[in-house]
Amino acid sequence: MKIPEVIPFESVEERKVLRLARKTGVLHYDDLDRLLIEALQTEASRAKLARALEGVSLIDSRDPSDLLFEHIDFQSESSRFGSDDYRLFADQVRSLRRLSRSEEHLLAKRLEFARERLRVLVDQTGLPSEDRDRILDRGLGQATNTDAWDAEMIRAVLPTGRLGKLERNIAREYARLRQHFVERNLYLVIGMSSGYRSYGLPVMDLIQEGNASLIRAVEKFDWRKDVRFQTYATFWVRQAIERLITASRGMVRVPNYIQQKMRRFRREGKLPRNHKDMDVREVSKLFEISPKYAARLMETDRGCFSLDSPLGDDKDSFAQSLEAEEQGGSNVGPCDLNDLSEALKDVMRRQLSPEERDVLVKRFGLGGIKILTLDQIGRQMGVSRERVRQIQMKAIGKLNTRGLLDELEDFL
Repeated sequence: MKIPEVIPFESVEERKVLRLARKTGVLHYDDLDRLLIEALQTEASRAKLARALEGVSLIDSRDPSDLLFEHIDFQSESSRFGSDDYRLFADQVRSLRRLSRSEEHLLAKRLEFARERLRVLVDQTGLPSEDRDRILDRGLGQATNTDAWDAEMIRAVLPTGRLGKLERNIAREYARLRQHFVERNLYLVIGMSSGYRSYGLPVMDLIQEGNASLIRAVEKFDWRKDVRFQTYATFWVRQAIERLITASRGMVRVPNYIQQKMRRFRREGKLPRNHKDMDVREVSKLFEISPKYAARLMETDRGCFSLDSPLGDDKDSFAQSLEAEEQGGSNVGPCDLNDLSEALKDVMRRQLSPEERDVLVKRFGLGGIKILTLDQIGRQMGVSRERVRQIQMKAIGKLNTRGLLDELEDFL
């Protein structure tokens, strides 16, 4: 939808509108839009308009096609967030009309002025600057329900502990404008989160982190740069999602900038993907670090598996199997063990290469041989410890399929 061009008031007309607003105590958003064209040129003119509108509440535009009349009707009565809820949420967000550049700038101007009025209100409390900034960041409860204000925030804003009609209007309109701006750009978070679904984190966790960063992007957006909001917000959302992945990935935390470089090198083909061999000297050269630190970095990049992960269709975990074995002992007889050994050999012979079979046999002591460490196997094969680990993980991945587990179901 193309919004009509906003034309500033003439001087005489502007004074008339301001007089009428002070007399009636209300001002429509369509009149505010025309006032903001000149008022937002400088900080002084913005503060001057805020003083001129003291005691005035903002109300909806006279134009029924105003963008604030459009909103998302989230259907949150179903179950808590799961796969179906993600699909429902994504469908609702994607069904919304996206804001045009002119609508983004119009909404950003309204939000800037609403924040200025809220700042004036908070400055009257005489609180320390850090407390005032905290209140502005939280948006005075971030609620649109006038009967549900956070009691702590009310006491912080007004020493009397009470909010008048005007104060409620100022806080409510600021929260309303910010919420509308955020809702209209939720599609950015959904689109970017989908690109990180293969990193092992629930997609709703990625969306939640992206939504929090989207709020910050809305607050920091400067419409004077004359750029689309999505161009600016993409940086915030991507950074938040990648930091969450960095903090949640692996047993050893690797700095975010290192993981970003590793992802970039993999995209460019300089680092191999999956479990292919990585040479320590090449990693050392790419990251400009010592070979010793490169070896440690390669160690931290390995994957990990939870002992509570379900095995097969019965949902029992590996840890539960070990606990049951410790408590009740093994009920498997010699004949069953021989059958299991033959079935396992047959599966490994069909699915694994000779090198992969050799590594698994030595690593887990199959067939009654002595269990060897990764270093010992590496010395026998003439390769690095990391290479042996990669062969082991690749072989286990080949065996961890539904069809092969079904063949061994009677022994599990």
